[in-house]
Amino acid sequence: MTPPYKLVDMATGQDVPNFVGMDTAEGRYIEVYSGPAAGTPDIRISDGALLRTDSQIEPPPIDPPPSGANSMDYPKNEEELRACLAFYAANTFVGVLDPRTKVEISSPIVLSANSGRPWGVDGNYAEIIYRGSGDDVLRIEGIANVNNRGLTLKNLVLDGGDSGNMSGGGAAACLRVSAPLGDNGPIYKFHLENIFASGAVNGVILEGGVYEGEMKNIHIENCTGDGIILRHLPQTPEGKAPVVSNVLMIHINSSRNYGCGLRCVYSVYLVGGSFVLNGGGGVVAPDGIRGAIMCNGENTGGEAQAVFDVPSNGYGSYIEMGEASSDGATVCRKWNGSDWEDVGKPLLYFIAMGGGVHESNNHVSYYGSGGNPMRVVA
Repeated sequence: MTPPYKLVDMATGQDVPNFVGMDTAEGRYIEVYSGPAAGTPDIRISDGALLRTDSQIEPPPIDPPPSGANSMDYPKNEEELRACLAFYAANTFVGVLDPRTKVEISSPIVLSANSGRPWGVDGNYAEIIYRGSGDDVLRIEGIANVNNRGLTLKNLVLDGGDSGNMSGGGAAACLRVSAPLGDNGPIYKFHLENIFASGAVNGVILEGGVYEGEMKNIHIENCTGDGIILRHLPQTPEGKAPVVSNVLMIHINSSRNYGCGLRCVYSVYLVGGSFVLNGGGGVVAPDGIRGAIMCNGENTGGEAQAVFDVPSNGYGSYIEMGEASSDGATVCRKWNGSDWEDVGKPLLYFIAMGGGVHESNNHVSYYGSGGNPMRVVA
């Protein structure tokens, strides 16, 4: 700080009259006092005293303000956004972004936290736009020998940068939560809510030791691969059981992707999923799915031409109260540069299933012309 000095009204930002241009001799102190009358100071009201020197005094560094119920951070560029999110992770709390936040980034934002308590970000529907190629928009990574609990990501708009062309040239994933060390570095008791992701190869990926958490109101579209992927990772000497398990999914909408809407592991409950115009089908569960209820798919036929493709019962798969609707002809298509080409197949069934899979109270709705070719079970 370089003299002279002035007092400023903190509420209005205006200079205080008669307190502008204050200075004193080098080596003396400047303080602020109150008194019963002018010229009779008796109580110091400043926090301290300022020593007048002959050189500029560098102010101490200021940490980003802690976010809470009554404070928000408003990053205006990539550097500031990275600093905010890194600060939340390092201090293990859930920070809050200003809803005006809209930032383009050139490379992935990678976060980890040495945390046993909730941490992450409430974005207030902040928008993060990827301008790189082939990597993730936002990636959360597990840490060796840290039981990472309470990851919270909510109210975010993640743009992989390829929504307009759907050429595969955008981000690899809008959001990836990855714990390749499994129980030796898990991410669990997580909460993902109100996330809108588009324009990447994949929308959201959970992989490795990611478990005992929920995904709520997740919206994925315009991806050139699968919308949502839950997958195990290979066992390594350093890891222990890098498997995804015990995930609750409530009201996800994964639509208009060239792949399937959801490709999942067995240990999943799905409530109220919606899948429209995916090229690879609605839900693909190679090892079965613990349970799914009140899900619908429209014109979203993949190879099995079904909303649900469940070839294995796993440890017991129950799919109930769902609907497949179709005109028997409309399919997902993509532009190849000169013409439209079909990606998927017409939706004809609600479920294609292997032996032992349980389905009940599901139905189909046909609104095409001619006879109804649709059935509940393929």
